Amino acid sequence: MPSKIPEHLYHVLLTITHLNKNPNKLIETLRIPGTYTSLLAAKAAAHNCLYDAGYERDFFPTYETSAHIFEQENLPDRTGLAIYAVAPDGTTFRVRIDTTENKLQLTTDLDDGRISIPLFYVVQANVEYDAIEGESTVRDVIVQGTFTDYIQAREYAKGVLLSEKDGILKGSYAAYVEAGDGERNCGFGENVVVHAASEYGVNYLVSVIRNQELESVSLAEAAMRIG
Repeated sequence: MPSKIPEHLYHVLLTITHLNKNPNKLIETLRIPGTYTSLLAAKAAAHNCLYDAGYERDFFPTYETSAHIFEQENLPDRTGLAIYAVAPDGTTFRVRIDTTENKLQLTTDLDDGRISIPLFYVVQANVEYDAIEGESTVRDVIVQGTFTDYIQAREYAKGVLLSEKDGILKGSYAAYVEAGDGERNCGFGENVVVHAASEYGVNYLVSVIRNQELESVSLAEAAMRIG
C-alpha cells in the first residue's frame, strides 16, 4: 500500500557559527541533513543531529533544548529551534526545523520518515549589519523551495528576492549580484547564487544546497556559507 502523501515537509537545518580572528566577521555554515514527512520524525532527527555528526552531549559546555531558555536568551532565528549548543572553543551549533508545503508530493517508505532521494533547497538568509556595533547578525534562515533538480532550483532562486507584482526589482536594492550561467556562487559565500543589500544594512543571501546525511557529508554543494 503506497504511503499517504503529506501536506507538508519538515527540514532539519544545522547551522554552525565559526569563530574568526576578527570578532566582527560572521562566518556561518548551514547544512540540511534531512527532510521528513512528519513533524514528529523531524523532531526525533533534530535531537539526534549532533550525535549523528559524531559529537557527544558532554562535549558541549552549553546544550539547551528548552524553548523557554531560547526566549530568555533572545536567540535570533529561534522559530523551530530544537537545539542550541556551544562548543568549548565558542563555536555555536543550532539545530532547527523549517516547514514547507509538499509541492512535489514527495513521500517515503523509510521507517524514520526521511525522504531518501537527493533534494536541492533554495534557502534565504537575512543578515543584519549594525554599523554602530560593527556586528552582523543572521536574523532569519528560510527554506523557500525544495526541488529534485539543481537547474530548477537555480531558476527559482533567481526570483526569490524579486516581485514584479509588488514592484520589487533588482534596482529596488542598494546592491544586487547574481551568479552567472555555469557559476555556483556569486562571490558572497559558498553556494550563494544571489546577494542583495538594502539601504538599511540588511543583506539577503539566496543559496542552492543539497541534502546530505551528516556522517557522509563531503560535498561542497551540501553547505551554504554565510559570511
